[in-house]
Amino acid sequence: MATTKAQRRIVRSAHRLRLVTIAAIAILVLAVVFAAAALTGLIPASTSVSVDTSGLTGSPAALVLLVPAALVAAALLEVAAMLRVVERGAPFGAARRLRRFALYLFLAVLAGVLLPPIVHLAVVGDRATFALTSGEALMLFVTGLLFFVARLLEEAQRVADEHGQIV
Repeated sequence: MATTKAQRRIVRSAHRLRLVTIAAIAILVLAVVFAAAALTGLIPASTSVSVDTSGLTGSPAALVLLVPAALVAAALLEVAAMLRVVERGAPFGAARRLRRFALYLFLAVLAGVLLPPIVHLAVVGDRATFALTSGEALMLFVTGLLFFVARLLEEAQRVADEHGQIV
């Protein structure tokens, strides 16, 4: 099947974006590991790291930081895999990866919202504050929208497969 100029541009863009995504994953992992090490005291006290941990310190603060970051890294790995599918010429075939991306991103936002008060209650045993910012609420909405878009892509792939069988 001959590829059009537009298809070649999409493949090149997907390739570049996949490389940027992989670099972003590496930067995220390094930054979070560094911050977690600083929070747990593994890095000398002369190092200054500012991380919002909802008032927690030490290992509980590192946990509150690491869990959502690991889920974001997993989401970005799904983006990289999705872009690899697009690079191989199957743009509609990326739906399953898009759905996984949305799921991991949803779980990361949820963990970022729920984990601090849960860990605070478990460690401190005091009252904990549950807070949902407008940014977090928007991210929850966007992840729901991504699930919908993934469903549309799956349907487009089904129609394309059906159309291909007719010829």
